[in-house]
Amino acid sequence: MNLPTVFPAHANGQAPIAFSVPGLPVAQPRQRTRVVATGGRVFATNYTPKDAPVQSFKAAIRLAASAVYHGAPLTGPLAMTLYCFFPRSKSITWKNKPMPRIPKQGKPDVSNILKAVEDALNGLLYVDDAQLVRVVVEKWIAAGDEQPRCEISVEAI
Repeated sequence: MNLPTVFPAHANGQAPIAFSVPGLPVAQPRQRTRVVATGGRVFATNYTPKDAPVQSFKAAIRLAASAVYHGAPLTGPLAMTLYCFFPRSKSITWKNKPMPRIPKQGKPDVSNILKAVEDALNGLLYVDDAQLVRVVVEKWIAAGDEQPRCEISVEAI
């Protein structure tokens, strides 16, 4: 399912911001905790390792978003649509049979993929992901002629 490159104007007069991020969708991992003792006090901080695969996925999202949107971060209520396409395994790849899209069950969870996308777009497309009031997320195994990717659309409502 390719999002059209040109969207009609909506009731608010603005077209959705839509873009595609090539590559395998990656879920946001659980935060790691580090305990730091400073000046007799102990602090616990949460972090995501800099070498985690989600970091390059978030960078690709920011790059794709900045290529299509150059304005200030959006304010007000927003809706996001996210389609994630995963590669076909060899067991469901054929030479002479049709290979349509198949709904993807199992890992990674849609909520963890969504969290990675929301975090990547914070401060770039919108001020904060708390502005999202409607979110649609779908996971698919790509059709035979498709590549793994995420297609993202954000619009003011």
